[in-house]
Amino acid sequence: MKVQIHFARVGVRLLCGAAACCGAPALADHMGPSGIGSGGGLTVLSPDTLDQGHGAMGVRLTYTRPSQRSDAAILALSEAGIDAHNTDYNVNAAVGGAYGITHHLTVSAELPYVRRDGLRAAEAGEFERLGNVSGIGDLSLLAKYRVPAGEGANFAVIGGIKVPTGSTHRRSPAGERLETEHQPGTGSWDPILGAAVGLKAGLVNISLSSLYQWSGKGAQQTRLGDRWQGGIALSHRFGTALPAHHDGPNHHHGDELDEHPEAAPGSTWDAFLELTGEWEGRQRIAGDVEGASGGKALWVAPGARLIAGGLSFAASLGVPLWQRIRRSHPDNDVRLTLAVGKAF
Repeated sequence: MKVQIHFARVGVRLLCGAAACCGAPALADHMGPSGIGSGGGLTVLSPDTLDQGHGAMGVRLTYTRPSQRSDAAILALSEAGIDAHNTDYNVNAAVGGAYGITHHLTVSAELPYVRRDGLRAAEAGEFERLGNVSGIGDLSLLAKYRVPAGEGANFAVIGGIKVPTGSTHRRSPAGERLETEHQPGTGSWDPILGAAVGLKAGLVNISLSSLYQWSGKGAQQTRLGDRWQGGIALSHRFGTALPAHHDGPNHHHGDELDEHPEAAPGSTWDAFLELTGEWEGRQRIAGDVEGASGGKALWVAPGARLIAGGLSFAASLGVPLWQRIRRSHPDNDVRLTLAVGKAF
């Protein structure tokens, strides 16, 4: 059996990842967990699980470039009563691991490192350059339970929690504590719940997933908006065929890494295409709803994955097909995700 290692809207946003246990919503300042063992792409999760006693680990890097608003435009929004901000770019680098408790149950953990460059914001008609913000983000813990759903199909339930391990005390150049949405961490415990389905249609492998993250009350009396992410990934494998014994009940074509590296016949590569939808609710500060926060977007992301020498290398480039981001946040232009993984 093979296992793919996928790292968060990058997530994040995880690892998600994200999503709540979802992949990584890119319209948010805090990406969701991406999870370990996702499907044909780098955001959509598959129902596949690791064999009992086997594990996987890897690294994911997600670069998101938002649309650039001028300082004057940000200040004008603030004067209109909207606390707006922008960054030059956002980076989420996450390391994660997964372990097969049984053939049907896999647990995983993902810890991100967050960096936002050139943060600038305006509040109450005052514009301020807040500089670069970076630090360890919030840890995501996930569990995936797979249920065989018939010939060529699998289904899994995914659940977990985001743990407030990230810093919430970063300060501006003037010494003021940054708002929670700009911090590396959130200070909140967020439950995660979702599901994934895997299907095979001829030479194409199909993965579908849907995940939801409930945002708890975090630092500075802030409750960031709930998040949802769902999507579909289509993939096709090229290269050397897998040995026949990998076609047993625990093997799912489209996974990223062979759990038995010694049996890998050489190298293969996959081409994939993801279509994902993301939604983020409005945040609350001290009980007051920030009406201009949150939003929704539809992304398309083609990519490829190379599996060779017991390692997996993957990349995808996402662009928004449609987005409606409320004005406190900028729209997004592009999202690049890179991942390296290894199973053992």
